[in-house]
Formats: sequence, structure tokens, C-alpha cells
Amino acid sequence: MAKSPTSQGTKPFTVVLPEKAADRLEILVETGLYGSNRAEVARNIILQHLQELWKSGKLPG
Repeated sequence: MAKSPTSQGTKPFTVVLPEKAADRLEILVETGLYGSNRAEVARNIILQHLQELWKSGKLPG
């Protein structure tokens, strides 16, 4: 599970997903693997993917 850097602030914004994607986030909530609610699960998935992009060199550091 991706963790956010503790030295940086946060910036809230809204994400709108198709209903099917939101339902899939709920499935992940039930597993508890990525977080305890949809927002937390989405946050952790986004952070993990961004970290993978940075490591692969696809995003500037």
C-alpha cells in the first residue's frame, strides 16, 4: 500500500468515477487491503500508481 510523504502537505480535490468503478472500490474497502472507505482506497491506489510511474521514469522526478 502506498504511503504519502509526511513532509508534504495535502491538497483536496474531487474525483468523479463511473458507478462501476465506485462499486469496485467498495469491493476493495471490504477487503481492508487499501483502506477503510472509498476515498482512502482511491487515494492509496493513486499514490501507488504515481510511485510506480516515477520509479519507471515515466514521470519527471
